[in-house]
Amino acid sequence: MRSAKFCERNVKVTEAGEAVDILQRDYADEVKVYVVDCFRRCLECRVKPFSRIQLTTIEAKDGETLVNKIIETVRGEESLK
Repeated sequence: MRSAKFCERNVKVTEAGEAVDILQRDYADEVKVYVVDCFRRCLECRVKPFSRIQLTTIEAKDGETLVNKIIETVRGEESLK
């Protein structure tokens, strides 16, 4: 299972909160969600939702697109194993 980390501030000011809710509700068996303090990406944080899976930052224009990109990344990594 992969871990997706979200910046607490980004969750509050963008649609990343929607992504967190969807992941926890619909994809809990594939992705573990963590909301952490800060990623020090302040300029991006206020503009669009994003998440980090290990060292990879995934960005999107809205929460639903972010969920799709996260699941695509997780499933792609699983298929490589």
